[in-house]
Amino acid sequence: MKASTKRLNSLAAALVAVAIGTAACGSGSSSSETPPADTSGASAPADAPEEATSPDAGSDLLAADTSLAPVKIGLIAQDEELFSFPEVRAASQAVVDYLNAEKGGIDGHPVELDVCGAGDAPESHVACAQEMVNADDVHFVVNSGVGVTTAASNALLSESGKAVSTVGNDLTDYTLPGVYVFDPGFLGITQVTFVSAAQQGITDMTLFMPDDPAFAGFVPVLQSIAADNGINLDDVILLGLEPDLTGPMSAANADADAWFLGLGDPAQCASAATAVKTLDYQGVVVTNDVCLNPELIQSGEIDGWSGSSSSTLPTTSPDADVADIVRVLDEYGTEQAITGGFAGWAVAQILIAADALSQAGGADATDASVIDVMNTYSSSAITGFPPVSCPGAGAFFGACNQAMNWVTVEDGAITQGEGFVPLDFTKLEFLLGG
Repeated sequence: MKASTKRLNSLAAALVAVAIGTAACGSGSSSSETPPADTSGASAPADAPEEATSPDAGSDLLAADTSLAPVKIGLIAQDEELFSFPEVRAASQAVVDYLNAEKGGIDGHPVELDVCGAGDAPESHVACAQEMVNADDVHFVVNSGVGVTTAASNALLSESGKAVSTVGNDLTDYTLPGVYVFDPGFLGITQVTFVSAAQQGITDMTLFMPDDPAFAGFVPVLQSIAADNGINLDDVILLGLEPDLTGPMSAANADADAWFLGLGDPAQCASAATAVKTLDYQGVVVTNDVCLNPELIQSGEIDGWSGSSSSTLPTTSPDADVADIVRVLDEYGTEQAITGGFAGWAVAQILIAADALSQAGGADATDASVIDVMNTYSSSAITGFPPVSCPGAGAFFGACNQAMNWVTVEDGAITQGEGFVPLDFTKLEFLLGG
């Protein structure tokens, strides 16, 4: 998959719209069929902040003092080679520029993004992680990527004592000290999908995955979580990027109760949508965030589909705060600062990083002080999100967000249904062995 401003490039792509306020970044304060609400591990912390100010239309502008030393946020951006997410760097820089222009940076100090570009192999991510480890003035690292890339680099950052927020594609992302997942990630997407399917009486499902080694490791995990919910997921079809997927998809079990499209590219999603109609599949179709992209939604080609979304979708939600965040990306970002893909995820991570650094001492923050803040971090002021808090439940202590938004597509638009579904990550501890 080549870099594109229109692509949503990840199995766990998070369409996040976040509003962490002026106090956080500037003062050092801190479907028609809806899945069941499993409330364990999802309650808001008692001391979660009551309010925060979202990125607004520029009221009370406060520029950072450029004469002061910058406070740096590290970013490992997977935007090189074939499998890339250029929107992460672009959206992250847009938020940094916004903070510096309108929110006084971090305690008056300008925010600076220390970026290391990585490819789609673990080696380049490990090299970037080592660069961040060696940087004495970087105390919080945002790490974007998929699967084995972030697993390898997160391990090094964790061992070094750096705080890192990551996508949540690998089991280890949730179980390494100092690694925090502010998106339910891969585990959240899969759990809510199969819990929902089981509630609908689905017992047999076909899985469609990209024919790419980066996704191969996901298949047994998906099958295990499906089986734990009484669903057979043995029928697995690998799909390429050809424009007509009717042939390969015709090999799937047409009598399966549901088809799950866990795809990695919106063009692939569009081809799959055409194939579903051509094959006249009559079962339930569920998908991931990648296929819930605005162009495909608005085309009407996936009406009736349902799937998991980490938040309200910035390009489709009427929420005023979401519109403000889109304004920030439009005003401060390049064309690559899109509102889909990992761009929204990047917005969340940069704002959380700035908040944490402020609480940890701003320009005087250290690796240890940031870790101390993150180990008890909480917020109830994230637009489109349920409250988040660290640590997460049980062995998955890195899962600081434990709820997914389940949506359906009707008449070319998202229907929010019942909203966020609390998840119990402890039910997935069987994946860790034993």
